[in-house]
Amino acid sequence: MSGGKGIIRLSLLSGFLFGFTVVSGFILTSSSVSADDAVVDNVSITVQISCSMIGSGMGSHNATVNPGTYETNIGLTTMNVFCNDNEGFAVYAIGYTDDIDGKNVLTSVSLGSSFDIVTGTGTSGTSQWAMKLATDSNAIYAVDLQNGFNNWHTVPDEYTLVAKRLSNTDLGSGATGASITSAYQVFIASDQIAGSYNGQVKYVLVHPHNASAPTACNPSATTIAEVVCMQDFANVSSANRTAIINSMTLEQQYTLKDIRDDKMYTVAKLADGNVWMTKNLDLDIDSGTTYTNEDTDLGYNTTTGEYGTASWTPMRSTYTTTSNHNQTWFSGGSYAQSMNDTPESYDPGELYWNGTPSSYSEYYDYSSSCDYTTAVPVCDESLNVTEDYVSSTSLTPQYHLGNFYNWAAALATNDSSVYVDGGIVEQSICPAGWTLPRTGTGDDSFYNLWNQYGLAQISVNGNVTLWGAPIYLTPAGSFVGALAGVGFSGGYSTGVSYDTSHPWYDHFAWSAGYMINSSSWPADDSYRYNGASIRCVARPVSTTITGV
Repeated sequence: MSGGKGIIRLSLLSGFLFGFTVVSGFILTSSSVSADDAVVDNVSITVQISCSMIGSGMGSHNATVNPGTYETNIGLTTMNVFCNDNEGFAVYAIGYTDDIDGKNVLTSVSLGSSFDIVTGTGTSGTSQWAMKLATDSNAIYAVDLQNGFNNWHTVPDEYTLVAKRLSNTDLGSGATGASITSAYQVFIASDQIAGSYNGQVKYVLVHPHNASAPTACNPSATTIAEVVCMQDFANVSSANRTAIINSMTLEQQYTLKDIRDDKMYTVAKLADGNVWMTKNLDLDIDSGTTYTNEDTDLGYNTTTGEYGTASWTPMRSTYTTTSNHNQTWFSGGSYAQSMNDTPESYDPGELYWNGTPSSYSEYYDYSSSCDYTTAVPVCDESLNVTEDYVSSTSLTPQYHLGNFYNWAAALATNDSSVYVDGGIVEQSICPAGWTLPRTGTGDDSFYNLWNQYGLAQISVNGNVTLWGAPIYLTPAGSFVGALAGVGFSGGYSTGVSYDTSHPWYDHFAWSAGYMINSSSWPADDSYRYNGASIRCVARPVSTTITGV
């Protein structure tokens, strides 16, 4: 390349014509190509399903209404849906405010529930509010409104189908997607007391069109029997959370749903008095997906004990094959300090530990077969202890391996400055209302839990108390470019940074004792790129940290 950037100069021999070249008066024919010399290069492109719903004009529903009158078409929100799922999509709605009777109401914090405005479509009598949706039925990618929401309708108190499309929308450069608009109506009775009243309606996109409805959580739960979602622990008041914990039978397993992906988890109140997940976290973090303080442990305020507005969009996706990870897990840095601030997780699939501890020699042989001097560890997969994990749902549910997360993913951050201060990090990939355990001796620490079961100062080598009922800290192994150690050991991330002089370390807790001696309790430190398991603990009503 010469003569200026981007200009390619070609020199052509004169006399080149239709496959013949004239050289010194001789005619040379082009050589024939044998079929044995041919190669075929196939290209296969897979386009993933991508669906999203983007709202504009949210929160613009404002009106001032005189007593004895009603107002229609209050505000206007437009929700554009982009979805290339060939099986279409559906939109559900639910009123997002509740009073003591579980009704979806317009509430006034200063005046109390006695003056709430209930849902309904009346134009006289009791104060009521209603909603109505609209769509362009002539649009190429129009949706069909469902269940009468094309007219004024009572705001639903459970997830209700409001719109549906049976086939995909266009994602071309000129696509606008399917459009849905929402508006509200209110009637104010003559005896309604003056004040400012507020309410919300939540819209959720699911696909394909026949997917199950979203789970309606219960922010008013007062007993564990009323708790539906993991995130309910974030929504209830401190008094209600205390009541829920008190209603739980010690060491009994309960099943709750994570609303982020509808996966089910077992939880139990253990001997330290806290509620722990007893099954490894299995959330597949996806690049481009935004998690918020409503569903994820983000924006927690230790002073108020409440979640503030916060969000996180990871820069990496979950991979499901080792070969993909070998190309990306350590990219962007040296082996020792890579992946400090890039979230990464590995999904081994539906694998379960078979309940049999593997021997030290098996693990040692495998570890010794790995070359850790390269940017990506190269391991002899033939030595991997495959008999220690199986693909079978007939085993104990708590023995599901779940996903493996580096510390950036565990802390739900793309910024390493969040966690290099040697202190406690108050955010995580756990569901809202839950957090990473500590390595200190505080209320929500591994040490405090293990101390209650007599494990904090003794070797746990061969002691099934740790990985059996009721704790189920499965020795799921770890992922460092390859899955290893299943059945022999397992590490669990904590919410405590190692220290400022070792920014590539995090505190770590072991779930099996082959590497623990009799004079130490099961805790250690680990490189932050290491893919570890996660067990979340419900945030205590009050947290006392006495050491890290």
